[in-house]
Amino acid sequence: MDSAQLTQLLNNDQSALNDQQQQDIAAVYQRLKEIAKIQRIKIKGSSLNTTALVNEAWLKSQQNNKTFNDRNHFFAYSALAMRHILLNEAKKNRLLTFVDQPDELSQKVIKESDYLIDLENALTRLKAFNPSLEQVFTFKFFGDMEFSDIAEVMDVSERTVFRNWKKARAMLAVAMQ
Repeated sequence: MDSAQLTQLLNNDQSALNDQQQQDIAAVYQRLKEIAKIQRIKIKGSSLNTTALVNEAWLKSQQNNKTFNDRNHFFAYSALAMRHILLNEAKKNRLLTFVDQPDELSQKVIKESDYLIDLENALTRLKAFNPSLEQVFTFKFFGDMEFSDIAEVMDVSERTVFRNWKKARAMLAVAMQ
C-alpha cells in the first residue's frame, strides 16, 4: 500500500473498511506497538503497558476528526501523543508516590517518573531555544522515526535532521546532568 492510500485510510472512518484495508490498518497498529514497546524499554516505571500506550495514542489520533497529510505525519503525531501520554503517566505516578508510603518498587517508579519529568522540562527549554531541535528529538526518541521520514515531515534535508538530532542529544545530555 502506498502512502496516499494509507493516509486516506487513516483519515476515514475505520468501521467501513474492506478486509485488505483492515489488514493495512492492522499493520499500522502493529508498527505503533513496536514503537510503544521501544518506549517501554527506554522509559521504565510506567504503569501503562505497551497495548495501553498504543491504544491511548490511537485514540488521540482519532479525536476531533484529525486528518493527516501522509504516513509520516501520522507517526510524527503519534510520537508526540506518546510523549504526552508518558509524561502524564509520570506525573500521576509521582503524585501517587507522595501519598503512599514509599517502598522499594515505588522508589524505582519515582526515579523513572522524575527522569521523564526532567526530560520534559529540558525539552521545553530546548523548544524555547530551537523548536526544530525539540521536534527532531521527539520524533526520533518517542516515535522511533527514521531520519528520512523526519526530514520529509519537517521539509528539511536528512543531513539537517541528523545534525539536529546530534545537537539535541548533546544539549539534553548536558541539561539532564
